[in-house]
Amino acid sequence: MSIENEIENSELNKNLQENMLDFVVFLKENEFSIEPEDDGNGWRILYKNECVGHMNFTEVGIWIDTCDFGGGDAADDALKEFTWDHVRACEHFSSEGKRCGCGRQPGFIKTIFGKKYTNLCFALLEFMDPDAKTLENIKRLMSLFKKARATGVSEKNNLDI
Repeated sequence: MSIENEIENSELNKNLQENMLDFVVFLKENEFSIEPEDDGNGWRILYKNECVGHMNFTEVGIWIDTCDFGGGDAADDALKEFTWDHVRACEHFSSEGKRCGCGRQPGFIKTIFGKKYTNLCFALLEFMDPDAKTLENIKRLMSLFKKARATGVSEKNNLDI
């Protein structure tokens, strides 16, 4: 089943279906590919074979795994605030520094538009039940990511720790 078919056959309201279909068109027109997750639960968003995010229509969300958007000066203040409001902290990282059993390394340290975060989940940004405005901002982020990859510009000190 294609992602378009899954969206059209989902229980999403018509407005959200149209917005998600528009988002899929945007991704494909901008050289992102979309593949089913290995476990069949959702879709991976890839750019040149690099996984940069995920979509799911059961939980109805988009998760972004990257924060390489071109540095602190790449976005206007409104997009920065939007992005910072959707940063996802790792919920499985204990105060003793022990890792959870999720199979990933929780507790990343990342810089997002010049603002340093600690204890981030592997899915750095989370957008649940995205409306049209949220999807437009996600498109802007994906465009910045693509531009950063094309120019080789990314956040400084953006190390996984």
